[in-house]
Amino acid sequence: MSEVEIYSQLSNSLSTTALFGIMWAFLLWVAGRSASVAIESDAGIVMKIAVTVFGLVSLFQFNLAASYVRFGFETAAHSLAVLKDSGADLSARALSSIEVMNGSTAVPQFSLIPDPIGILFILSVGYLIIGRLWLGPKL
Repeated sequence: MSEVEIYSQLSNSLSTTALFGIMWAFLLWVAGRSASVAIESDAGIVMKIAVTVFGLVSLFQFNLAASYVRFGFETAAHSLAVLKDSGADLSARALSSIEVMNGSTAVPQFSLIPDPIGILFILSVGYLIIGRLWLGPKL
């Protein structure tokens, strides 16, 4: 596989993942709006449970899409590192990509655990949707 093919695969992967990310970001907004409506209308327990489940599923799926973005970059860096080890001449951009994305010849492992900033995002969105719903808007 050439350097151009690696970048092409990364681009295709990011384009597809972006569509899922946009969809789940919209559904996170819907979950947040549903929580606000439930709070304003003093919804019953069944509605609160439904909004909670919807919010948790949306948050999980958004995290899954974000995990695939990170995995796509790690995979591209891995492929570039393997290409470099095979003796191919790589561009300065490829060498920089290997360095910045921690590329190595070890096969990257997919992980659902976000980086520290991602964890803060998950916790804050989780509170905005679920915490406000169960703990009240004034906490």
